[in-house]
Amino acid sequence: MSLRVGALAGITAPVAAAAATITKGTAVNGPVVWHLLGYPFEAGSMIAALCACIAVRFYVVQHGAGANRWLLDIPVSALALMFTAGIIVTVRPAPLTALLFGTGVGALGAGIIKIAKGYVDRWFGETTGQPRT
Repeated sequence: MSLRVGALAGITAPVAAAAATITKGTAVNGPVVWHLLGYPFEAGSMIAALCACIAVRFYVVQHGAGANRWLLDIPVSALALMFTAGIIVTVRPAPLTALLFGTGVGALGAGIIKIAKGYVDRWFGETTGQPRT
């Protein structure tokens, strides 16, 4: 129960903070833009994508087997969340597209590691020492 309350508070806190800065009678003309390490992105898209990623990772872990499934999934979930945030900052999609990105990256899970390893192997050559072509 406390995990659900903590997750809900983590999701609603940025939204409440952004809403508190808007004074009564102020018209919002466009999406709220936040910055991460100097890169701008739409807040709604980021929230949608991260929530979708968390939901999918929670679903995957619940259907996984083993007593230590939570302990094993923490680094994978963290990696999925970082990739999701990176995609949103880079692409700056609309909220619906951001939901799809978050869901897809969350579903990839440990597959992200395999994809990244293949990318690095192509970039630097295989472990046999062959030059990159």
